[in-house]
Amino acid sequence: MASPSRSLQASALSMACLSIGHTIGGRQWTSDPAFGVITGTKPWACGIVGWFQGSAFFMMTGLLHYQWASNPRLLQEPTNKAIAVIMNGLLWASSAWYFRHGIKENGWVVGFGAALQAWAVARAWLKY
Repeated sequence: MASPSRSLQASALSMACLSIGHTIGGRQWTSDPAFGVITGTKPWACGIVGWFQGSAFFMMTGLLHYQWASNPRLLQEPTNKAIAVIMNGLLWASSAWYFRHGIKENGWVVGFGAALQAWAVARAWLKY
């Protein structure tokens, strides 16, 4: 078995932190008075569930990175490679979306997570 990957461990930790921050951010934006106007509507319901699905995505991503960190050779498997590429694309797209809509702090944090994930996965691909 390959030795544990510190870069993938760092990426796992960053994703867990993103999950917590994302959850806290959701509580903040849903307390905005403008959001209260749509309470009980379909957009409200979809917004709430979608936001917390995003938080769960970050936590699952962190757990997956932790698994990859324990055995970086898993990233040589085509399915895991595809997951890593899709995941990274989603992170970059989310970062760009935040920037495009003026939510710079989220754009920077998610972009950092995307860059860290890309670096950690690329290291594993090249090393193992």
